[in-house]
Amino acid sequence: MTKTTWRRCLALVFAPLALILMPAGALGQSGATFTTINASADGGNHCLNGNPAVNCNIYGAKEHVWLNGGPTAAALGDGIYFFAVLAPGGQADPNDGTPKNLSDDHDTYENRTFSVGGGTIAYTGTHTFDSNKIRLADYADTPNPGGVYILAICSLKKGYPVAPRTCKYDAFKVKAANSTPTASDPVVTKDAAGAYDNTYAWDIDKSVDKTLVQQVGGSVTFTYTVSVSHDSGTPGNVTVAGDVTVSNFNIDADGNTLPISGVDVTDELSDGTTCTVAGGNNVTLVTDNTVFSYSCSLSALPSSALDNTVEVSWPAQTLGNGAALAAGSDDFTFEDIEFTGTDVDECADVTDAFDGGLAGSLGNVCVGGDNPTEFEYSRVIQVPANGCLSYDNTATFETNDTLATDSASATVTVCGPAKTGALTIGFWKNTNGNSLIQHYCAPAGKMSLASYLSTLGGANSPFKGAAGMSCTSLVTFVNNMISGASSTNMNLMLRAQMLATALNVYFSDPSRGYTTTAVPKTKPPSWFLPGVPIGAFVMDLTAVCPMVANSLTGAATCQNNTPSTNGFTAGALPSASMTVQAILTHASTSPSPFNGSTSNPVWYAGDRTKQEIAKNVFDQINNQLAFGG
Repeated sequence: MTKTTWRRCLALVFAPLALILMPAGALGQSGATFTTINASADGGNHCLNGNPAVNCNIYGAKEHVWLNGGPTAAALGDGIYFFAVLAPGGQADPNDGTPKNLSDDHDTYENRTFSVGGGTIAYTGTHTFDSNKIRLADYADTPNPGGVYILAICSLKKGYPVAPRTCKYDAFKVKAANSTPTASDPVVTKDAAGAYDNTYAWDIDKSVDKTLVQQVGGSVTFTYTVSVSHDSGTPGNVTVAGDVTVSNFNIDADGNTLPISGVDVTDELSDGTTCTVAGGNNVTLVTDNTVFSYSCSLSALPSSALDNTVEVSWPAQTLGNGAALAAGSDDFTFEDIEFTGTDVDECADVTDAFDGGLAGSLGNVCVGGDNPTEFEYSRVIQVPANGCLSYDNTATFETNDTLATDSASATVTVCGPAKTGALTIGFWKNTNGNSLIQHYCAPAGKMSLASYLSTLGGANSPFKGAAGMSCTSLVTFVNNMISGASSTNMNLMLRAQMLATALNVYFSDPSRGYTTTAVPKTKPPSWFLPGVPIGAFVMDLTAVCPMVANSLTGAATCQNNTPSTNGFTAGALPSASMTVQAILTHASTSPSPFNGSTSNPVWYAGDRTKQEIAKNVFDQINNQLAFGG
């Protein structure tokens, strides 16, 4: 949480001295003053009321009033200031040349200017300077019948003349010790400080360079970007607060304060807002300075200058020394209040959790930095042997003050080839494959293998020669077609791989030829195939892998580090994804891509590139390297 300051345009800007000008020894007391005596210079105690070392309020003569250079200087802070003695009501303008400035009758503010450095006053003016104290005299007599004066200490940080709100005011009284008792009206001074919360709202977004990878083995690197941003802040909790000091200069012969009863203190902003004064009703002033805290709540930051006025009123009464105090009131206006903003939620911690694991820190972002702030990092994810796995990665922020939070996620999916259970052309040519064809090619009540192959794609099926064949003849038919495949003749290689895929579809589908009925000494299809129709598997045809080691007796593999082919955009397949059965049907359909010849089949009018794409599709299926679409 940090602080910022708001003020209306063109206003003179000085840090309010309402607090920093308090003497260090008086910060915890009910009031604060900046005048004292100087016994070493004047010989004796000339303070008629208050602490003669620091906090004197009533003096026997004007020349006995000094500016305290000890604790006051320490509380002021380093800087350049001037002082002036004013008549009550002169706080509205402390500069020279105003009617109620009593000091400028004798000299100018330059002769009343002093500097503070390290808690010590440096002064070169015409007033007496002794023991780190400055004598306020000479100054004109106050017109106030009770002998009340106002001391102003003003900052010259922004130059001269100064705005009233850059000054701290305090009241004191000059009264001969043996004078006839007369009642002095209470005198009021105050400070005012505006404050508000500026609350920032944050947002978070997360992206990744890719969301799906289909790959045979190995690992994949994903690069994530987390973006965290904030708005310009929303002001709220706008307040004005401070202290009102009411000075009672009435004392008895022993210097004790004479109480004034029935005092009411009210406070109001210039926009009409009524402020709450703590303990401000029907108060008795029993000390020389009584301090009242007050506060005001506003619905929003003011759009123009805002002042604060306090009014103190009292009824007529006779004080303890017999002096008559007439009913009356006093007021004081603090002009052009400065508002200091406290930034709320100006920073946020950003964390990231992968796949439900513990969150790790990405960093801390704050207002004033890059907006948005981006974090980029990478994760390496292993590809599963088969199937797909998805991983959520969630970034979260939490603000530093209200602990507001939000999150954004990115999900990536890594897929190995589908575990379809399909078998290679090498299997269908060996003893086990031949045995399945021999013993399970014509299940009772179901379509025979001969019928399935010979009608695949219609009357011009590339396998129509299988029509009417016995199981034994089908074994020979399959072996000859697979053995006749050659990488130099892509048509024949394509037909061999296509035939193996057709066998996988037939024997894995219970609605066609699949059976678990035992044949003596012969393993049924369920021993080798999963019992899930491979023909219903939907293959992604945008990732056709270039197959290598197309041995007729062994398995093929996907060539690593070689880009896959998009069979759809290449024109070899009519869709981006198709079932295996639909792929078989398409490849067996006359007149395109197959020309319908049994003895010399030609696919894609001899376009070898498309032929090889189709071959690789069936090769992937048979080697369980196909990706689901």
